[in-house]
Amino acid sequence: MAEKTIGLAGALKHRGIRTDLMIALVLVFALSLIVANVVNTRLLEAERQDVIENTNKDADAITGALRRELTKIDVIANAVRSFVERQPNLSQQEYESIVSPLVVTSPSILAIAQSDGYILERMYPLEGNEAAIGLDYRDVPGQFSDYNKALRTGETSLLGPVELVQGGKAFIQRKPFYSGSEQGPPGAAAGIISIVLDREPLLTRLTQDHGIDAYRIAIREIAENSGPGKLVLGLSDVFSGEPVTRTVPVDGGTWQIGLEPKGGWPQDSGVFGLVWVMSFIGCSLLGALLLSLWVVYRSKRIVEDQLRSAINSVDDGFVLYDREDRLVFANEKYLSYYELSRDAIYPGNSFENILRQGLRNGQYEDAIGREEEWLRERLAEHRNPSDPIEQKLADGRWLKIAESRSPEGNTVGFRVDVTELKEAREKAEAANRAKTDFLNIVSHELRTPLTSVIGYARFLENVDVLPSFKALESVVHDASTETERKQALNKMRSEVAEMSNRITVASDHLIGLINDILDRAKLEAESVELAIKPTDLKDIVQSVIDGLSFKAAEKGIELTTDVEALQIKADPNRLQQALINVVGNAIKFTDAGGVSITTDYNDTHVRIIIRDTGCGIPDDKLEHVFDHFVQVDTSVTRRNSGTGLGLAITRELVELHGGTITATSNIGHGSTFIISLPLKVRARMLAA
Repeated sequence: MAEKTIGLAGALKHRGIRTDLMIALVLVFALSLIVANVVNTRLLEAERQDVIENTNKDADAITGALRRELTKIDVIANAVRSFVERQPNLSQQEYESIVSPLVVTSPSILAIAQSDGYILERMYPLEGNEAAIGLDYRDVPGQFSDYNKALRTGETSLLGPVELVQGGKAFIQRKPFYSGSEQGPPGAAAGIISIVLDREPLLTRLTQDHGIDAYRIAIREIAENSGPGKLVLGLSDVFSGEPVTRTVPVDGGTWQIGLEPKGGWPQDSGVFGLVWVMSFIGCSLLGALLLSLWVVYRSKRIVEDQLRSAINSVDDGFVLYDREDRLVFANEKYLSYYELSRDAIYPGNSFENILRQGLRNGQYEDAIGREEEWLRERLAEHRNPSDPIEQKLADGRWLKIAESRSPEGNTVGFRVDVTELKEAREKAEAANRAKTDFLNIVSHELRTPLTSVIGYARFLENVDVLPSFKALESVVHDASTETERKQALNKMRSEVAEMSNRITVASDHLIGLINDILDRAKLEAESVELAIKPTDLKDIVQSVIDGLSFKAAEKGIELTTDVEALQIKADPNRLQQALINVVGNAIKFTDAGGVSITTDYNDTHVRIIIRDTGCGIPDDKLEHVFDHFVQVDTSVTRRNSGTGLGLAITRELVELHGGTITATSNIGHGSTFIISLPLKVRARMLAA
């Protein structure tokens, strides 16, 4: 059986290790994924940040280039305007000679035109743009509104992309000029200098040194409400993502530039697999270390739990204090003994604090009224343990305390409940005292009637010493009259009868003593058997009344009964004996008033109630009146004789019937005894 138990424990242990291993593998795998994801997220964020920083740098560079280019265009426009304003009647050749050196400075310039009023008068280069000469902007709906606005307001504007008359799309900067040197108010412009910019060369010019192939670029206008406006260049979906943006003020408005990498922003660090493998290896090593530590810790906990379980299963209290006298462990049995200080019994609390908690709650009966002195004595016993000591608690329990010191300085203590042993010892001592009293009483009880029996028997043996005999003898010798002889004879007869009566009373008393002792011996030997049969309770009570009425009459007290006829199942002789003991005892201790017997009953039990108006029983004696050899008055000079076995025998007879007997009393006013019997009695064996 032991081998099977060991084998089962080993199997459970191995199963637990396999379970821990599987859990560890799952945790390592999950942790590896988490670590790999975290590392890759960090790498991706770093790479994305790097790309964003580079894009921001390029966006700043492109924005700066655009501003410089627009500034250059504006400078060229101002130069042309200056020439035109100083020489308003330039011929085409003169115009070309002035403008051509300016055009070659910027590859994005397609043409520079001069319009007088609404009519386009001059163009450079003219070749390929001949159709534009003489153009009336009032006839070009797509450009008239912007052209007319610039002409009327005198404000420079940059528009685009604009459909060109000669074909294609381009940006157009329009700068009003005035006749001569006059700089009149808005609306007084003489004409417009228009610089046509090619979009593609402009973009190439802007981004040739800033990774044009690496980005998707778009430019849009910013509306007057600061919202997105018309797309100027590129694709609108650039602004649908997360582009890097910059704003550029232009003549007549604001442009917004958007850039994003052509491949989009980085979504993967590119080293996820490597990071995962490295994370798995690292987490595996860490997991192996943690698993080893866990197995060691788990084994330790199992051993500790087994030890705690074993200690808690002990029927006695166990406690352990460290070398600083602070609580390390106490089992449940120990806690159950000290309920009043349980709140203070926790690991780390000192033994002295625990004792003080118990003293505050009145836990130690011996300490009441001398708490500090008791505390010093108990601490001295605890710190220098020797022989076991006994301790009485407030709940009446007795504990045997055994403590010892370990080589490490710890204190190990056991608490054993010796209440039953203590009570048994006290009962044994009480029984010994009761037996001593019994022997004293019996010796007195036996000596008194025996002395009477012996004395009066000797008188009968030596009748000639009796005064009556001498008187009779004198009468006979003196030949007195017959009357005198009869009187002397009657007197002698009376004395002999009195002596015989005293011998009879003493003999009856001895017989009673002997019967009580024999009944007690039978009960102790468990040889009493009940003869259960249907009987009338009223008949039994009446027989008790008939037998004791003479004794009550001698004392001048009333013996009354009020019992209905009631069929019960009982041993009539033993029940009568029990009632005689109780009623006779009541008569014995009642000097005035009376003794009454009544009954009441329900469906299951009947109660026989015996009340007297006697002297009563003290409270300290009341709980022991049914014990063996116990009497209320144990002095040799007591008024009432007896062995103290009557009520003890009565209780055992009643219990054999399955019933109970109880007593209440009031000193000076009498006592009440109640016998409760089941209506259907089953004979019970006497308890050992």
